[in-house]
Amino acid sequence: MAQREIEHLIVDIDSVQAHPKNVRQGDIGAISESLKAHGQYRPIVVDKRTNHILAGNHTWKAAKALGWAEISAGFIETKDDDEALRILLADNRANDLAMYDTGSLEELLRELSESDEGLEGSLFDLADIDDLQIDNEPLDLSEFEKYDETIDTEHKCPKCGYEWSGKQK
Repeated sequence: MAQREIEHLIVDIDSVQAHPKNVRQGDIGAISESLKAHGQYRPIVVDKRTNHILAGNHTWKAAKALGWAEISAGFIETKDDDEALRILLADNRANDLAMYDTGSLEELLRELSESDEGLEGSLFDLADIDDLQIDNEPLDLSEFEKYDETIDTEHKCPKCGYEWSGKQK
């Protein structure tokens, strides 16, 4: 499919609605924090036929919670409800499939944390940097015992008395 024609408008926030079949659960608080810090930097995507939001349902909800009267929206034509649902699901799934380069993210967050404003408005905090550092540390295998026949493999549950063996049969 080729590039879609998108009509970009600033619209009354009540002229569009969250898609009734959006199954995604968004963090309205985090999105609200981002909107307060940065404003809306990308439009929501709305189906022209129904005025249902296909991408940005939670941005819209956060903007409403903040008392906004208007929102930036890109309107697209869909041929039917099935196509609209496919766009809605594809947008949500594409976010699910994304991942961070954790080493680069840690570096970027450390750099930003040393600025005058720190991590404000990034939705990350110093604990996130610590978590990333732990995830990126190489595993020191010398901390683990070598496996041999002297390692105890017989176990008994202290509550119920169930016994099991870790030995391969």
